[in-house]
Amino acid sequence: MSFFNHLITNKKIDSTEILIFDSTNSHLIVQLIKDDYSYDILETRPFKFVLSIDILIRFLFNLKDLKIFNKYSHKHNFLKNFFWQILCIYIKSYIQKINPKALITSIDNCTKFGWISKNLKDIPCVAIQNGFRLDYDVEQSIYNCQHLFCFGEFEKENFRERGYQVDNFYPIGSVFASLKFEKYDFEDIKNKYDILVVSCWRGNIGFGDDVKDSMFAMSLFDKDFAEYLTKKSLKAAVILRSERDSDQWFMPEIGMNEENYYKSIYGDNIEIIDTNFSERNIYAVMAQSELIIAGFSSTALLEAYGIGKKILYCNYTNTNKYHIDFNENIVFKKKLNEESHSLHNKLDSLLDTSKTDYINDHKHLMKYYHSYDFENDTQKSIISRLNKIISIR
Repeated sequence: MSFFNHLITNKKIDSTEILIFDSTNSHLIVQLIKDDYSYDILETRPFKFVLSIDILIRFLFNLKDLKIFNKYSHKHNFLKNFFWQILCIYIKSYIQKINPKALITSIDNCTKFGWISKNLKDIPCVAIQNGFRLDYDVEQSIYNCQHLFCFGEFEKENFRERGYQVDNFYPIGSVFASLKFEKYDFEDIKNKYDILVVSCWRGNIGFGDDVKDSMFAMSLFDKDFAEYLTKKSLKAAVILRSERDSDQWFMPEIGMNEENYYKSIYGDNIEIIDTNFSERNIYAVMAQSELIIAGFSSTALLEAYGIGKKILYCNYTNTNKYHIDFNENIVFKKKLNEESHSLHNKLDSLLDTSKTDYINDHKHLMKYYHSYDFENDTQKSIISRLNKIISIR
């Protein structure tokens, strides 16, 4: 039966060592822990309410966590905030009934996980960072994590200043990218593309100010880059952000789908590559690209940067708001009314720079953003740290 868009069920609650919070990227977490721990996945969208006397007793006791006014209130009106907290309190009670050795998620910026991490202290709450967190988005995010496997030193330096609550940082790079990149021998791999554009298409998410800014800036960049390609004999590609015919494929405000947007600007001068979320083919494509660029912001560029790839964020917004987190050495800022050849010159310079020279110039910055350690197996490193976290519970 349906109840507030969630489900009520009588399913049996089984014990497990690791409870994975939400199904997002859960298959990758399973890949990390399956040989060491038993696991189960806690579906949260929609969440299934289980009828149980034990959970009800815990729920009534946990109502002490209900706050009329809290830092989450600005996201909802009074009633929505009230029922949102009731849901979080129930989820906490459900997790306590299972009593896993640890709760793990890949959606580190999930507000429900943040609430659980703050209010559930008898079970370690562990998050694996799955995206670069931008400063301009702070007011829209509620972030709390007991244990965070983060990208690099950037998070350690900046998260607490933003008001994010993180008890323990473990810089390890992008875990999901490293699982893909570890299979490549970057000394021998040959580039298939001279330049790869990582699409920053926003999809069907509404047309707020940041979406308007990003789409407008992206279109200016794409037009400049399209002009560049007409003057060069280069192999260029764009990897799409949304899956074909998904709910994000068509933007009503733009009046076209993602593929048609790129065809309208580039014509036949660029190869269009479909993205595949299940295979995460973006990593294979980036591994075969000499230079990776974006017309707005994208986590993928920093993931590739950490393995020594040349990258460039192209800022056409006429503001630093959206690119303040990126070092100036990896950003091209288009000035108002500046000629397009300024971008062309920058791209020429990057293509002419040898890989060895580029890495020598950027190695400290690469490590700052992504602390990859390819000398050690990522999975073993995470399990080793997880064992320590659980042992001090």
